[in-house]
Amino acid sequence: MKREIVKTADGSFTLREENSQECFHSTNGAYTESMHIFIKNGLKYYLDKILDNNSQQTHVNILEIGFGTGLNCILTAVSLEHYPNITTNYNTIEKYPLTIEEFEQLNYKTIIDQKFHAFIKKIHLCNWNKREKITDRFFLNKIEGDLKELHIKKEQLLERNSINVVYFDAFSPNIDPTLWSKKIFKNLFELMDNNAVLITYSAKGDVKRALREAGFNVTRKAGPPGKRHITIARKLLFN
Repeated sequence: MKREIVKTADGSFTLREENSQECFHSTNGAYTESMHIFIKNGLKYYLDKILDNNSQQTHVNILEIGFGTGLNCILTAVSLEHYPNITTNYNTIEKYPLTIEEFEQLNYKTIIDQKFHAFIKKIHLCNWNKREKITDRFFLNKIEGDLKELHIKKEQLLERNSINVVYFDAFSPNIDPTLWSKKIFKNLFELMDNNAVLITYSAKGDVKRALREAGFNVTRKAGPPGKRHITIARKLLFN
């Protein structure tokens, strides 16, 4: 897969896939998009709005669909430094991992505080398909594989009802609509704990319909620059 570096509006870099011309992040700002969608409306929404009701919970399990440039993971590790009582298991699945050469062209050190630069290197250079320690409270499991096979492998990789936050950052429904199907979302639903949150940049009607059919409670939120809405879905089970 051939990819080229693209500088986005906020100065942060992303990649563009040559064949589809699909960018990994918004050209209106890769950093801005990631912070707004996945950190503010995904991670922090869960930690501040939901986890607050369960003060006994000290572990958070995250699943990212589409590791891509690793930006979401990096920003998550940095953001969690503000939650010293939380230990995080970050799982991510990626079919086409970046090469070291591609990673070295990204400029994320210019947008991340210098004291966190070691996070960037560890996150990109740690082994795939193995749980690795990034910090004393942040553990990363990068899974090289296809999301469409998650229903086959999920019991080997992740436990049912264990995931608290899902970052659904796959290529757009226009590129591969099968990634955004009821079947995929149902598999994720089974992996998620009660009150868990799935956040995604897509607000297409078909996507929201598939999420609802898979069992999620679905609402839309204001999007980042250049995007009107995003989608947040919660797994709500009642006794």
